[in-house]
Parts: sequence; C-alpha cells; structure tokens
Amino acid sequence: MFTTERLTIRPFEDSDLDDVFAMRSDPEIMRFIRDPQNKRSDAQRWMEMISSKWNINGIGFGAVVDRESQRFAGWCGLWKLKETNEIEVGYAVRKEFWGKGYATEAARRMLGYAFDEIELNRVVAVAYPENMASINVMKKLGMACVGRGRFYDQDLVQYAITSEEFHRDKMDRGVGR
Repeated sequence: MFTTERLTIRPFEDSDLDDVFAMRSDPEIMRFIRDPQNKRSDAQRWMEMISSKWNINGIGFGAVVDRESQRFAGWCGLWKLKETNEIEVGYAVRKEFWGKGYATEAARRMLGYAFDEIELNRVVAVAYPENMASINVMKKLGMACVGRGRFYDQDLVQYAITSEEFHRDKMDRGVGR
C-alpha cells in the first residue's frame, strides 16, 4: 500500500492477529484508545472491520511494519468520525517502538494519501487532553488545535490540518524539492 523511509503500511494479514491482540489487550497501549480487549476474536473482528472500509470508502487502517526488521510496529490509517463525518488520522505503535517517530512517519504518509490521492481538503485527529504523546505527533504533523468536543463518547481535543497547510509544511521541510 504505502512506504516511507523506515516503514511499510500494508493491509492486515492473518499473521498479524497475535500482534494486534497483544496491542489491543495491553492496558498501557490502549489507555487513550479504548478499554483493552481480552478476546482474540475481538481483535480479529476489529481487523476485519477496519480492513473492509478500504473497498467501501477508500480509507481504513493498515499494519505498520518496520522495513529493516520486518516486525509489526503498529497500525495507522484514516477513519470517518461518526460525530462529524470528518476524516481522522489515527495511529498506535507497539511499546518497543515508542519514541522513534514511527507514529509521526506513518501518519504523515497517510496525510499525503489523504491530500494527494483522495484529494481531501482537511483531516482531523482527536486525543485525550492528557495524551501528550499523541498531541505531540499531531503538532509534528503540522496540525493545530481547533478545540474540544465529544468524540467516541469522550471529551477530547481536536486537531486539524488542511491540504494547503500540509503542502506548505512539506515544502518548509524540504520534501519534494
């Protein structure tokens, strides 16, 4: 599907189930996403559901794989916020890959897809106000806080970036020259 300097973002495969379940059952990883799941079948259903959206909407999540080690590093993708119908970029990374910039790198590639290939005008992201790791990713992506709202039945902060802002930031970073 997509590549970056260090990552491949590809469709989920059956062989990803153990890694996805390990992440989705880990309270520390899931702290700011949802309640941890304790059944492999829930992780399997989640993988099937988010994978099916690619064919329906041209958006969804994919497995993030470290290109050097070929290890499963997490997931990243685009999703429609049910509360506003806006497209959200989302990501989660395994603990052993925290602090390496993988969430930012994967999410930046998904923003490129959103703006350059499916020609969206704006993409959002939401997070718990205390989730500074995710908020820092959003800021590194060039997103700006646009307020607070009720998303996923939680009070969250919302960040956004437009296509114009994304491309201006890309040029400022010297990408594409």
